[in-house]
Amino acid sequence: MFRRRKGADEAPQTTAAQAGGAADAVDGAADPAAPPDAPVKPARANGPWDVDELDGSHPSHERGRVDLGGLRVRPVPGMQIQMQVDSTTGKATSVLLVGEDAALQLLAVAAARSVPMWPTMIAAVAADATRRGGTTQRAPGPWGQVLQMQMPATTSTGASGVQPSMVVGIDGPRWMLRATLFGKAAVEQEVHDRLLAVVQDTVVVRGEVPMSPGEVIELRPPARPAGTPADPSDDAGSELT
Repeated sequence: MFRRRKGADEAPQTTAAQAGGAADAVDGAADPAAPPDAPVKPARANGPWDVDELDGSHPSHERGRVDLGGLRVRPVPGMQIQMQVDSTTGKATSVLLVGEDAALQLLAVAAARSVPMWPTMIAAVAADATRRGGTTQRAPGPWGQVLQMQMPATTSTGASGVQPSMVVGIDGPRWMLRATLFGKAAVEQEVHDRLLAVVQDTVVVRGEVPMSPGEVIELRPPARPAGTPADPSDDAGSELT
């Protein structure tokens, strides 16, 4: 089931300003310390993937994914896929996979060709969490450092509590993918591994349109397959690619 959501209070949106000094650069600008065409080379031997890397050389390249424009995401049984929409522009900026007690948010932004963005972005995300009254701690992860967070929250009974989350950043060729795991996905290993596998299978479609580093790669609802009856409770159907 696909539903639109406006806003994403649980995870702050990425902006060019949060990207630090790289935000003032033009997308694809040459890094004086590297050859003009030198790509970012993070530890992505098993994903997540750039769309141009889907050459069949890895088993996951052939897996079915939901096409959301800027992202292609593997669906998870028992979890809804919800589009999160910027209330100001009306554009879809991130996708949320929601289960009974866990969730995964995926958001992709443009980046400079040869300057990794996550090492700077993690500091900005931590500072924003602290400003909102949360606590953070860095820890090693499969693609580098991750940020473990505890944010103030209100429980279903109205009591004060905390919401655990974990923010993961992966630098790719001219993009950065940010994944935020909520609830049990942030604290229970089995659920964490299951949703981290979804991150690993995600495909980023950056496109060739010039973008400033930190600019969100826009998403779109998936097209409804031909012949699929409309469901008034859904915003769109699924399209596997």
